[in-house]
Parts: sequence; C-alpha cells; structure tokens
Amino acid sequence: MFKVACRWGLVKRNPVTDVERPRVETKEMQVLTEAEIARLLVAYRELEGEASDEDRPWWRLARHLTVVALGTALRRGELLALRRRDVTLLERRLTVRESLVRGEFQTPKSRKSRRTIELGPRTAAALQEQWQESAYQGDDEIVFGHPLLGTPADPSKLARSYMRPALKRAKIEKPFRAWHDLRHTALTHEAAAGNPQAYVQLKAGHSQGSITERYIHAAQVLFPGAAEKGESRLFGPEVVENLVET
Repeated sequence: MFKVACRWGLVKRNPVTDVERPRVETKEMQVLTEAEIARLLVAYRELEGEASDEDRPWWRLARHLTVVALGTALRRGELLALRRRDVTLLERRLTVRESLVRGEFQTPKSRKSRRTIELGPRTAAALQEQWQESAYQGDDEIVFGHPLLGTPADPSKLARSYMRPALKRAKIEKPFRAWHDLRHTALTHEAAAGNPQAYVQLKAGHSQGSITERYIHAAQVLFPGAAEKGESRLFGPEVVENLVET
C-alpha cells in the first residue's frame, strides 16, 4: 500500500522499509518411523474390531484415510475433497483438482498444487477397499465422505474421535498432529527412500524447492543409514566392503 502511495505522490517515502520483519518460528516436524506406522495400522484394526456396528464404518474410513495420507502426502483439504473421478485404480494414478477449505470446495491456488501422482500398491488397495465399502460410487461422489450421507467428513471429528485414539493405542506419545504430521511423515520417507527432490516436490505440490529441502534435511537426520545405502547403490556392495577393509 505504501509503495502505491509513493508512486501516486501521497507520501514522500515508504516508512515500512525501516521495519525489521519478525522471525517466523517453524514448528518441529514429527515423523513416524516404520515401526510406529506398523503399530498405528494394527491399532486401527484392533479398535475397528472392538467398535460397535454403527461406529465400525468410521474406523474403516479413518484407517483407509490414514493409509492414503501416508501413501500420497496429500494435504487434509485435498484428501477430504477427493472424488471418484480423481482416482484411476487401473493406472494407479490420482489427480488433485480440489481442496475442502472450511467446508467449501475450492480449486488449488497454484499450478503446482494441481497435480497427478502415482499410487503405490498399498495405497491403491486402500482406495479400492474404500470404494467397495461405500454406498456412494458415482464419479462425483466423495471418496472419504460421511459413511451414511456421502457428504464431506468433519476433519476435527476424524482427528479427535479416531486418529488420536489410534495413536494412543499404538503408544505413540510424541506430540503428533493427526493431519499435518501424516503429510510430514510421508514426504520425509519419500526423501529417505532416495527419490529425487524434484519428484518429492511434485508429489508434495510445493511451489518452491526450498520448502521441499526441509524434508531432504529431515531424512538425512532421521535416517542416518541412508548414506551407506547410497554408497552401496553407487559403487556396489563389494566395492564398499573392500574400501572399508583397506
């Protein structure tokens, strides 16, 4: 506003240029290990088995949603806005076209957010199960909608009543945020698997590579064995062993 005011001659100088911007405090990412992920999925199945007939579809919904969140790294709004037509199971592809924000469907704000990603077999199987169990199977129906109504699911209810109890049953005591840290976990493991930064950035829908670099750094810290695996891939296990012996 002051830049415009300067151009229009309403003020002589821009006073905002003298202001020092406050530092943005970035919250520490919480990432689930492979063992914690396995415990979490077991906990979902246990709680689903103990639930009433009325509540069991919600536990299945939460379990499938968690698997897809880990397999795709989609944001909360992107997951809840996912429609049948956005998923091609035969080709194992998923296209992000919408996002659910405060109960309203919106198109992604940036071109990077509008993306098509490949699905792994476990993620595709979870989507297939969710499809088969749902009574709403039209192309425009929501994949993770209300089990009885087909309307958008309440993210607060899913986190409070299902995701957090599953985390507790799995004995995951770290301050894990049900939605944000599922995405952090997915992207950090993608980086730890040795996938290129460009691939991780595309999957995440990041507009800038500097954002993706956080996950590259986290993967190096949380998965120290990645360096050895990288050398084994580069030089072959026999070469690495000979170098260590000498």
